[in-house]
Amino acid sequence: MILNNIKYFVLTVAAVAFASCDYLDVVPEGTPTTDDVYKTQTQAEKMVIGCYKEIPNYFHPQQFPDATGADEFIVGYRGTSRWFHYKSLMNGQESPSSTYYGLWSNNAASYPTGAVKKDIWGAIRNCYNVLNNLDRVPGLTEENKNHWKGEALFLIAYYHQIMLEYYGPIFLIKSEESSSMSTELMRSPYDECVDFIAEKYDEAAKLLPATQSSGNRNRATAATALGYKARLLLYAASPLVNGDTEFYSDFKNPDGTPLINLTYDREKWKKAMDAAEAAIIYCEANGYKLYGGTTTDPVQGARNYHSAFVGDNAGGFNNWDEILFGLADQGTISYCIKTIAPRIGFTKYSSKGFRGYMVPTWSCVQRYFTAKGLPLADDPDTKNLNPETIVDAPWFPGEKTSIIHVNREPRFYASVGYDRGPYEVQNGTMMLKCRRGEPQQDDGIVKNEYQSNNGYYCQKWVSKFDSYDNVKDKITYNKWVFPYLRMAELYLDYVEADFEYNKKLSAKSLAYLDKIRARCGLPTFEKSWSYAGGIPADEAKLRSVIHDERSNELAMEGRRFHDIRRWKIAEKEINPKEKSWTLSGKTAETFYKVTDMEDGSEIDRSQFKAPRNYWLAIPLDQIQIDHNLVQNPGY
Repeated sequence: MILNNIKYFVLTVAAVAFASCDYLDVVPEGTPTTDDVYKTQTQAEKMVIGCYKEIPNYFHPQQFPDATGADEFIVGYRGTSRWFHYKSLMNGQESPSSTYYGLWSNNAASYPTGAVKKDIWGAIRNCYNVLNNLDRVPGLTEENKNHWKGEALFLIAYYHQIMLEYYGPIFLIKSEESSSMSTELMRSPYDECVDFIAEKYDEAAKLLPATQSSGNRNRATAATALGYKARLLLYAASPLVNGDTEFYSDFKNPDGTPLINLTYDREKWKKAMDAAEAAIIYCEANGYKLYGGTTTDPVQGARNYHSAFVGDNAGGFNNWDEILFGLADQGTISYCIKTIAPRIGFTKYSSKGFRGYMVPTWSCVQRYFTAKGLPLADDPDTKNLNPETIVDAPWFPGEKTSIIHVNREPRFYASVGYDRGPYEVQNGTMMLKCRRGEPQQDDGIVKNEYQSNNGYYCQKWVSKFDSYDNVKDKITYNKWVFPYLRMAELYLDYVEADFEYNKKLSAKSLAYLDKIRARCGLPTFEKSWSYAGGIPADEAKLRSVIHDERSNELAMEGRRFHDIRRWKIAEKEINPKEKSWTLSGKTAETFYKVTDMEDGSEIDRSQFKAPRNYWLAIPLDQIQIDHNLVQNPGY
């Protein structure tokens, strides 16, 4: 039980100091002691690196829900919660007695088959062990000592922030073996958690370098710490946890302490705005920037945006100019490319090669802007558009496609693959053919699992140089880094906080928005809205537009899962049944008919309930151990 682990914690050096991760693979010999770990700089650094190993793999669709648990990225309906755990949040399977997410406790009496576990509390205590012992390492340089202590402080903050986003108010672990750690723990109020985490990020930023050397790019920097502080404070200012009396009026510890502040505090937005600006100024001063430069050409804009994720050339690509923290685990990345890229080399269904069943949703596709940089419903050219209208496909003479695939923004073309549209893969550009009987079809046979269930494919994470040899049955993957945090998010953090604090967009916010737009070849924000009568004056409308700016830039990166929760709109976005093209259609006329997407018998979107599904459940075994531990609302 995790509470017992907290109370009787003993550092397992062999499991941590020699932990395997994507940049270290050391097989331990014997059972080292704490003295052994801190005997040399080499051993001590292994301990520091091992502290990273409990960070969740947010990109892997079979593990955590970030990438696929919102309304933008899904896997085919034939896969079950056993394999794709986000579905447990959609269909009411998640409960205190049965959770696929072993974060709060990773040794409960019972978990569903396939549950993913991370020892977050143990990782935090290991970080304190580093802080408590680095001074004893013989000959340790002051530079290394500061850097490694900074990493430990960053990870203490980051692990707490992970738990805060998934569970809401949490325990605060303030030492390696705190005398307050017992089976009588109570959750700390949300704002107290935020203050503690922010303080640790500030401490870390003072010790960490601005950048890491080429062999250590997966490790934290001062830019990482300041960036995550900005994300933390933006969340803390958001409707879910800033004066939310609807969900949390009775959410209290047994002593009556409210766990969520029930009085709205506008100044939290100012704190978030200031934190984002501080992070932006620091990052820009130290060479961080949006990849690809600026352009007014939409074709180059699509290239800039797509290349920021997968690169322009064969081999490897590491966009550390823009990425402040990322995952370079090529096992996960290659698995996801295999899951995302459309079927190639077969004229009918095959489980070999690219499988193409992790795809953008209809909602995601619709949310992208038009070529003028406006939502479909606001652009005078598209606001009355019928998606079933069939037009010539501009890229392939003689072919037909839906009108909603024409005249869209560059990020749409960089991110979405669609019927009779271009798709970069196999060392070139191909035309997707997604109708029944064609190579990228869904053939309607239930046992054939690996198929798109709406007629779309994801381009964003697939490189032109990803290829499949069906003779050798071999896939060749480009290598790249999945961003956990990148510069674009900091600009968007500032914009949102500025708007919520001042109820309008300042010149600085517009400049930050236009940095993002200029990279992908969109007009400026003001220019775009000039086509629709000017920037919206209505507060609710402008808020929605700002949300869409954020969602489109960060699409299919795992942030919308948390954004729609902190915005307190998750049930509104998730409960409506997603749409699809009519996959049985063999012609343009029969394929381009909008219908409900097949979710599978396991999924019932009405089971997504507020406030229950905003946070994960505290495992029942923990509630039974500690009677002062209150459950999250709705469970």
